[in-house]
Amino acid sequence: MKQLTGLDASFLNLETGPVYGHVSSIAIYDSPNAPEQLTATRLRERMMSRIHKLPVFRHKLVPVPMDLDQPYWCDDPDFDIKAHIYDVGIAAPGSRDQLKELVSRIIARPLDRSRPLWEIAVINGLEDGKTAVISTVHHSLIDGGSGNDINSVLLDRDPLADQENPAPEPWTPEPTPEPLALLTSAMTANALRPLKAAKLQWEMFTQLTKQTPNFAALAPQMASTARAGAARHTVFNVKPTNRRIWEPFRIPLSEVKTIKSAVGATVNDVVMAECAGGLRAWLQEHHELPDKPLTVSVPVSIRDESEKGALGNKVSMIVTELPTDVDDPMERLKSVHEAMKLSKEVHDMMPMSQIIEFGDFATPGLSSMAARAMQRANTAGEVMPALTISNVPGAPWAMYLCGAELLEFYPASMIVDGQALNITLHSYHGSLDFGLVACPSAVPDLKGIADAIVADHQALLASVTAK
Repeated sequence: MKQLTGLDASFLNLETGPVYGHVSSIAIYDSPNAPEQLTATRLRERMMSRIHKLPVFRHKLVPVPMDLDQPYWCDDPDFDIKAHIYDVGIAAPGSRDQLKELVSRIIARPLDRSRPLWEIAVINGLEDGKTAVISTVHHSLIDGGSGNDINSVLLDRDPLADQENPAPEPWTPEPTPEPLALLTSAMTANALRPLKAAKLQWEMFTQLTKQTPNFAALAPQMASTARAGAARHTVFNVKPTNRRIWEPFRIPLSEVKTIKSAVGATVNDVVMAECAGGLRAWLQEHHELPDKPLTVSVPVSIRDESEKGALGNKVSMIVTELPTDVDDPMERLKSVHEAMKLSKEVHDMMPMSQIIEFGDFATPGLSSMAARAMQRANTAGEVMPALTISNVPGAPWAMYLCGAELLEFYPASMIVDGQALNITLHSYHGSLDFGLVACPSAVPDLKGIADAIVADHQALLASVTAK
């Protein structure tokens, strides 16, 4: 039994109508040397042999009466692995376009809150003989860092490791707590919250006071950025429908590193600049390009080494400019580098852990009301940045599942009211695997954005290699 934090619960509270709080990954496997084909049956055996290392995968949500406190993860006495891992057929010839359509349908439906909030679909019959595994987990359960920890449990670096899948360890579910016990605990917690809030406020005040000289030094740049980068309405700042489209592509990491080394930037700077270039081209083509830069949300992990392996969310957000108003690719990259450098400096001076912990003080009812109010404002383009761009680091080496080699690993993240486009990428074994998700009403030709990002990457690469 484990209580959700306020941040974890926020991903439940934002689920209103066509907005869903889950994230997915689409893994492409090849198993020519595996003892047998990767199927749902085999994957169930693998999961059950290791699920004792992921106990929350047998937990379901248990709300507190009257929503007086955050809900709990509790053992599901009716847990059935067959309800979570299943085969999905795909018609011949099993093309990548068919896979994209299938993924788009799967990510466009909510998870069932009456059972553990995850599922895995196994798709065989792809035209190239490969197998696709579509994993969907609610964001209240994981962030990018904890998602990698799950992969480290289920996947192996050795293709011959544990192919037989030992029998599951014995498991007896803990009794679900009675409503009265949950209510009593909530009332006690609420009584103590003023003291905890005062302690947090003092910690924040102390940390901010120490950073006063640094804030003063950056004040002119911060003021200039705030004036230029205020969120403004774009074609992406709309309320999504319940439909989704997904578009994957990949870029060699070595090429991105060539670009970043040539200009003294970071890999993330290059990614952001290429997204800026791709979005600029797409917006120009659709006569929707603003004369000022877009603002974007960039998730930042605040998970330290002591929290490695723990599930849940330890992430904050940077809001920064994306220079879609700059025509030259190299100038865009320089602009991104400066904007991200300033944003990170300001972020690192803030007491982010304490700020996030304040979310624990809001009851689910109040959080839901706040989320709905924020989403109404976001839909009008008054608050929300144009989109979210997230870069999740992954394994630099090959990984295997039941002997099948993981070849590609694409993300499919969430869109929300006021943000009908999301760009997430995951590094894996020498590649940056992008997964774009959008509402087709706002972005009917998502492939156009993907192609434009790739074209901008090629232009940047040509620019630095020509010197």
